[in-house]
Amino acid sequence: MRFVLAIVLFVVAFVAIGLGVAQRTIFLGPDHLTATVDVDAQAPFTVLDGASLNSHDGRQMISISGSGTVFMAYGRTDDVQAWVGDASSTAVSYDADTQELVADTIAGSEATSPSPAGSDLWIQEFSGEDELVRNINVPADVSVLIASDGTAAAPGEISVTWPLDNSTPWSSPLIVAGIGALLLGLIALLWALVHARRRHGPRRKTPKMPKPPRPAQLKPAPRRPAIAAGAPVSRGRRRAFTALPLVLVGVVTLTACSADGSLGPSATPAATDAAVAEVDPPVVTERQFTRIVSEISEAVTAADEARDATAAATRLAGPALALRTANYTARGTDAAIPAVAAFPTGTVELILPQQRHEWPRVVFATVPGDADAEYAGMFVQDSPREQYKVHYLVRLTQSVPEVAPVELGSARLAPDNKLLAYTPDQLAAEYGDILINGDASEFADHFDAENDILREKFGADYKTQRRADLSTATVDFTSQVGDEEPYAFATNDTGAIVAVDLRETETVRPAEAGAAINPSGAVKALSGKTTSTKGISAQYGMQVLFYVPPVTADDQTVRVLGFTQGLVAAAEVA
Repeated sequence: MRFVLAIVLFVVAFVAIGLGVAQRTIFLGPDHLTATVDVDAQAPFTVLDGASLNSHDGRQMISISGSGTVFMAYGRTDDVQAWVGDASSTAVSYDADTQELVADTIAGSEATSPSPAGSDLWIQEFSGEDELVRNINVPADVSVLIASDGTAAAPGEISVTWPLDNSTPWSSPLIVAGIGALLLGLIALLWALVHARRRHGPRRKTPKMPKPPRPAQLKPAPRRPAIAAGAPVSRGRRRAFTALPLVLVGVVTLTACSADGSLGPSATPAATDAAVAEVDPPVVTERQFTRIVSEISEAVTAADEARDATAAATRLAGPALALRTANYTARGTDAAIPAVAAFPTGTVELILPQQRHEWPRVVFATVPGDADAEYAGMFVQDSPREQYKVHYLVRLTQSVPEVAPVELGSARLAPDNKLLAYTPDQLAAEYGDILINGDASEFADHFDAENDILREKFGADYKTQRRADLSTATVDFTSQVGDEEPYAFATNDTGAIVAVDLRETETVRPAEAGAAINPSGAVKALSGKTTSTKGISAQYGMQVLFYVPPVTADDQTVRVLGFTQGLVAAAEVA
């Protein structure tokens, strides 16, 4: 029997070790899956959607081959589709049955398309020559755009590789168990050999010796009488018989609590009927927008150095571009005129993108500049194929209220939003009246005068002093709302951050007939006049950032968070 046990253990050991080794060798599955497709269409764009890329778990390795430039970028699926627009394209999807990629051509009406390289829509982009291989890990709502230069046909050889889980969790336990069974088999074999050797030894019986008489004190005690039926059982034995059923009941109770909770209480999470409101994700990610701001800063800095308004227009628009264009022109005439403040080059500190994905898209952000200055801007993308441009750029004079994190973004409010103490589209006109009339303005109680540096520098007191300095001339001030629409973002307290475009015009005329006005500085450079008997009109642009409290707030006064003021035009009075 001992030999049989040893043989059984040896068989179990060899089977377990063999299975464990086989799982790592002949039974080991592939560690990856590759799906390929050859695109014959001549479409300039190929779109590999995120749902296909997530057909299998793990990172996706995309390999693209073609002739010439190979470009690949990934972004949100709706952004990729918006960029493609009416251009012809090829949609690549994954066929789960054949485990291959399938290409479908989508005809478009667009004759020519621009290159997608450098677009602000992309989360990340790559390029190479003839071949490009990249590992990415994108969610289902992100797609990949493949192109050449936007005109030539997109590269045609595409493959996607996913990692497969070919781990063998039972291999090591089987091998260890096999080694253990082998050791036990060896022990059983040695035991059997020793036992067999002892059985084959001498078997002579030893003769019995006579028993000596027992002393009286060593005689066995008389046997106790048997316990009669119905007699009480001893306490120790009674305890044993009593504990046994309790143990059995406990075991049965514990084993009865099955995993599905058929018996006994179970920890089932309570269901809730409250629906979670779906919120659109923000239009940019933090990493994506940080790159955008860096590119804008480089472009505007280069335009400032060259005084190139055309180059500045690639990244500036609206009031921000008007201010720099006027400064470039004035400095081209008179180099002594100071330049506008340099575009901030620090790392973006606050990013507040809008949630809605339609165009135009707006992002509010703050960026530190030189000399401890902090700037805030409104970055606008008018259409999918255009870049983000800075429409407003103001220097902050007060702290910005708390806003949502970049991962959530914020709702961009309409200019006529009635949930605020004052609608965004009425702020510019009312504040312009305060800058001219001061406390006498009918809107004076709408705005907080404390820490309002713009009112201190260019308000009613400044205008009174200006008239006193030009005592030989008449000075008139008017204000009007600029052409740029106001942009408003909701804050955490249901208030809003609002940027407005305000234009203020100063008109200086001679006080007496025959007298002349002699403009100077930037007004002289832009008007092209050294003297005028008619008068000079100078227009100043004011980009103002407000905080507007909600309509339910106890204190409904508007605060000025920052501003930028500068000359944007000058001409002789007609």
